[in-house]
Amino acid sequence: MYQIKRGVYRHCKGNEYEVVGFAKHSETLEDMVVYKALYGERGTWVRPLSMWNELVEAGGKKVKRFEYVRDASDRSAAFEEIYREVTESLAAIPPELEKLKAEGKEKTVRYRELLGQKLLNSHIIDMFKRYGI
Repeated sequence: MYQIKRGVYRHCKGNEYEVVGFAKHSETLEDMVVYKALYGERGTWVRPLSMWNELVEAGGKKVKRFEYVRDASDRSAAFEEIYREVTESLAAIPPELEKLKAEGKEKTVRYRELLGQKLLNSHIIDMFKRYGI
């Protein structure tokens, strides 16, 4: 039905977007592409399918407005692996902190590094949850 497939595309200006679906304009019934930015605030956008596939001028050359880069599931799998690694790392920190504390090493560089890593990992996990990743 549609001439493009779901996945990650690079815009001619360099940013990446993920095609998440297709729709029809409610008044004109024109085919639309629904896509989200993979940078910044990750906004969701729609664009007429005819514009998605057109050639535009960039740097003095005619180029595709959007160029297919990869399947989105590759990206999702990578995020799942990152989430798993950060979660495992976060779980391993409290026992090590307790051990150092029991040894009276609360003012060591290692103890402070672990506290910083715990805070960073917690923040990363919160961002994954906030963005629904």
